Amino acid sequence: MKTRTVGEFMVPVSKYATVSKKATLTEALKALEDENMRFGDRPYRHASLVVVDKQGRAVGRVSQIDIMRALEPGYSEVGDTRWMERSGLTRRMLVTIREQFNLWNQPVEEMRKTMEGIKVAEIMQVPTEGEFVDETDTLNIAMHRIVMGRHHSLLVTRDGKIVGILRSTDAFNALYDMIFASE
Repeated sequence: MKTRTVGEFMVPVSKYATVSKKATLTEALKALEDENMRFGDRPYRHASLVVVDKQGRAVGRVSQIDIMRALEPGYSEVGDTRWMERSGLTRRMLVTIREQFNLWNQPVEEMRKTMEGIKVAEIMQVPTEGEFVDETDTLNIAMHRIVMGRHHSLLVTRDGKIVGILRSTDAFNALYDMIFASE
C-alpha cells in the first residue's frame, strides 16, 4: 500500500466546484450544486467548494457546514464551535444551546434573503498546514493526516500549487480496494 500515491486518487481541481472570494453565498451554493449535477452522484457528491483568487489560485474552501453555519447568523454569538466537536456534547446540551441562542427558528425557505448579503470571503476556511498533501505523497501519509485532523478532505499540491482534492471517501474506498484486492 505504501507505493500508491495521492495523485492516483485525488479529484483534480478542474473537476471540482470553484468560486471566487467575492461571490455571494447564493452563487457559491449554485456553483456547488451545478458541479454536482455535472459530476453526477457517482461515486459521491462534492461536499465543498474551492475558493480561488483573481489569478485562479486556490486560497481556501467552503464546506457544506460553513454554508449552513452562515445561514444561521446566531452562530456568531455562539462563537468558535470547533472545541465542541471534541467535547462530546449530549443531546440535551445541544438542545439547550439551540434554544438559548435561538438557532434555526427561522424557516429555511426564508434564509435565501440572507444569502445574498454574505460573501464567500467572510465564511471561507483558510486551510491549515495539516490540510495539505503533495500529489507524490503516499496514501498512507494522506490517511494519517485525515485521521489526525479529522478532515473530510485534503488539498493536494504540486510545486506548491493546489491541483486537486483528496476526499476522505476516496481514500477510504482506495483502502478498502487495496485490502480486499487479493480476494
